Amino acid sequence: MRTLFFNPFQRYSEKKILLFGIPITVIGSFLGWYFNARFDGVIDLHFVKSTLPFQAFFDNLIALFCVNLVLIGLGKYFNPKTRIIDVVAATTIARTPIYLLTVFNVNNSVFNISQRLLVATQSQKIEAIAIADLVIILFFAMVSMAAIAWFFIILWSGFKTATNAKGIQKIVVFVIAIIIAEIINKVLIYLL
Repeated sequence: MRTLFFNPFQRYSEKKILLFGIPITVIGSFLGWYFNARFDGVIDLHFVKSTLPFQAFFDNLIALFCVNLVLIGLGKYFNPKTRIIDVVAATTIARTPIYLLTVFNVNNSVFNISQRLLVATQSQKIEAIAIADLVIILFFAMVSMAAIAWFFIILWSGFKTATNAKGIQKIVVFVIAIIIAEIINKVLIYLL
């Protein structure tokens, strides 16, 4: 079971993973629209008041383009035999934990709590913050951190398999590459 959730690349071919990852991306985009989420970065998820059906899908396409662009380039640098399909399969499946976070915003609950917290802190009325709101936001933050960790574990497992990368130095370069992809993603979202 651990292999399935953290390193499916050991058990399944890149084609099967990609055939699973594409529908997951579409479903994740639908969830983003339904629960008013914007995927405005490679590892970002923000809840908004409302979204249009195409926004979450467009956000996902940009995020996947950016992370694939950077990781394919890095993969070819590490190992010229790196296959594009292996990297693309890893990036599509790795975003699954981020898509699962959208369900926390049922009836815009996380968005509304965030807005109340923002108003309370801006008006410096910290005592006006409801304990229940803090508990919900803290729980969501902890689950979000776990989802981001899961994202990185899946992505690194797939990237390592695709490129045969080993060692702490390559992990550090990999993390820097994700940060670069995040920056490129932010710029493209802003420009488009």
